[in-house]
Amino acid sequence: MTETLRYIFWILLSVPILIIGIKLFASLLNNVHARYEAEQKVIKEKQLAEQRRREFEESYSRRRGGGGN
Repeated sequence: MTETLRYIFWILLSVPILIIGIKLFASLLNNVHARYEAEQKVIKEKQLAEQRRREFEESYSRRRGGGGN
């Protein structure tokens, strides 16, 4: 009987710890995913700004009649 109570106690003790661990792991994954998305957004913005800068330089060069590069 005491052995059964001991197992029940350990199960009751381990379930909340397991749930907390799973929630913390899910939170960590969400944070990593959010950081990755933010970094990708910054990279895309930089690429877009670079593309716009190149387009502006090309149009400016054409308007001013300079062959440039």
